[in-house]
This record gives sequence, structure tokens and C-alpha cells, in this order.
Amino acid sequence: MLFKKKQNKNDKLDESFEKVISEIQRIEDWNNPKKIEHYILDSCEHIIATTKEIEALKAEYRVLTSYLEDIDKIKKLPKKEFSEISLVAKNIEDLERSKRIFKDTKPKLTDEQFLLISANEETIPETIKRMQSNEKYQSAVENDMRVLEAEKNTYEIERDDILHTNNLIRRFSVLLLFAFGSFVLLMFVLKTSVNMDISLYLYVILFVAALAIFLLFVFYTNNRTRNRQLIRNMNNTISILNVVRMKYANVTSAISFEQERFHVNSSMELHYLWDCYIEMVRAQDQYIQDNDDLEYFTGRLMRMLAKLDLYDTKIWQNQIAALVHEDVMSKVNHDLVVRRQKIRDKIAENTKSVKSERDEIDRLMKIHNYYVPEIIEIITSVDKLCGLKKPQIS
Repeated sequence: MLFKKKQNKNDKLDESFEKVISEIQRIEDWNNPKKIEHYILDSCEHIIATTKEIEALKAEYRVLTSYLEDIDKIKKLPKKEFSEISLVAKNIEDLERSKRIFKDTKPKLTDEQFLLISANEETIPETIKRMQSNEKYQSAVENDMRVLEAEKNTYEIERDDILHTNNLIRRFSVLLLFAFGSFVLLMFVLKTSVNMDISLYLYVILFVAALAIFLLFVFYTNNRTRNRQLIRNMNNTISILNVVRMKYANVTSAISFEQERFHVNSSMELHYLWDCYIEMVRAQDQYIQDNDDLEYFTGRLMRMLAKLDLYDTKIWQNQIAALVHEDVMSKVNHDLVVRRQKIRDKIAENTKSVKSERDEIDRLMKIHNYYVPEIIEIITSVDKLCGLKKPQIS
């Protein structure tokens, strides 16, 4: 009902304003006293606006006063009761800090990596073990392959040396036979021409030739035997090497499959991603738990504060630190006092301005003896609306 009465007053005042303003707009000669009406209307509008500002400031002043009274009530609580409230607030502060840390922490995994690990969560540990085992086996096979490759190369080099030696033996044998033949021929030429006894020389040459041929034959035979042995050994090594290469190809294929599947280069990298995933899952679980705990402790704090019959209990949800730290509470109290004093000064300033403008209207009307009914009606309505005929609230 009060709101409707006030609305009716405002509507009536607006109608009067519109009526007078429409008359002013029809006037062409501004030396006419109607200019006084224009000034009075502007002053009334400013008085109304300033009065509304005063009312808003007074409302804020009362709210600030209520907050200061709430702080005073909390400060005067018994030590045990305040300690219980402070402990609950401390839990809320810690939980909010934990949530901020979670939000500010940059995720170690991309969304794609997280979804991929999550989709294979049950098999990842076994996959890591299998990859580690395969990588160790691959390393051992690779080492065996290097040893066999080196052994095969050694056999090939040694075989090449034997073939080269046998080739030299064949050439040397031909050269030796030619030399012995030349000596024998020379002996027979000497015997024929000078009738020289060459029997002894011939026996020596034949003996040396036979001995040289025998030694070359033995050496050549040994080389051939060794060459056959090398070929057998090399073939055996190649056979084993082929098997090892096949094992290496199989294990490498298995490792490559897992690497491509999880977009990693090794089991170590997959293990790192798994650790990051576990850490992120734990952090998310902790975040959910923190939310549940925060809801519990916030509700508990609101119930504890509600028993104190405070003006506003919800506002303390944004001032948790003040319930935990004495210096923060003192700062909040100081800021409220300073703000309230500024509002009080502003109210006084605006009140003085309204009174001054209202006195100026009375003075102007008295000087010019200007009491038009419509203007009187507007001023009366403004006085009632702004409460200028009533004691001012300080």
C-alpha cells in the first residue's frame, strides 16, 4: 500500500511537471517571468535526484553499520565458540586454496592423451610391462645380432685371406716349377757341353723341389680345409643371424605397434604419461572431494553464524580470511568504518545542498512574488516526497 501511495505521488508530480513544461515550451519571449518556472522546475528535479541519492547513501550507511555490529558480535564471542567458528573457516580457506591450485595447475596431458589413456586404463600397466620386457629383449637381440654380424664379417675376411693365399700358392707353385725346370735344363746343358758331373746337383735340386712342393701342398691343403671349415661356420652364423633378425623384426614390430597406438617413443614415455594420468585423476578426485567438503563446512559455518542473529550471514562466505586471521578482520573493520565515514560526509554535503536549493526557491518566489498554483503544487509535492518539512535524518 505504501508503495502504491508513493507511486501515485510520483505520477501526480510527473503530470504537473509535464503540464508546466508544455506551457514553457509554447513561450517565445524568455524575458517573461515564466523563466522563473523553468529554473524552479530544474531545481526541483535536482532536489529530487539529490534526495534519492541521500536515501541510497543512508541505506548503504545502515548496511555498513549492520556489518560493523556483526563484526562486533563476532569479536565478543567466547573464546571457545570463536575458536570453533575460526577452525571451520580455516578448513574452508584451505579447501578454497586447494581448488585454486587445481584450477591454476597446467595439465600435463593434452585432452587427446588423457582420453586415450582413460580408454585403455585397465590395460596400460600390463602394456607398460610388456613394452619394457620387449625393449629389453630387443636390446639383447640387437646385441646378439651385432655379435653375429661381427663374427660373420670376421669369417668373410678370414676366408678372403685364405682364398688370396691359395691363389698366391698356386702362382708360386707354377713359378717354382718353372725355376726347377730351368735349373734341371741348365744342368743338362752343362753336362753336355763341359761333361760335368751333375748328379749331386740334380739330387739336391730334386730334393729341394720335392720338399718345396710338399710344403706348398700341405699349406694349400690346410688352407682348403680351413676354408671349408670357415664356410661351414659362416653358413651356421648366417643361419643363426637370420633367426635373430627375424626375432628382432618381430619384437620391433610389437614395440612399434604400441608406440603408434599411444603416440610414444618408448615404454619410459608411456610410463610417464601413465604417472601423469594417475596424478590428474587423483587431483580431479581430490577436487570433487574438496567441493563436497567445502559444501559441508560452508553449511556448517552458516548454521553456526545463524545462531548469532547477524544481519547478514552469507556475506561471510566472501570474508572467510577475516574469521581466520585477526589482522584481516581488523582491516575489514577499518575499511567499513572509513567507508561509513565517507558516506556520512556525503550525506551531510547532499543534505546541505538540498536545503540550500530549497531556500533559494523560497527566496526567488518571495522576491518575485511568484506563486503560481501549478508551481506551488509541484513544490508541495517535492517537499512531501523529499521530506523537507520534516526533521532531517543525520
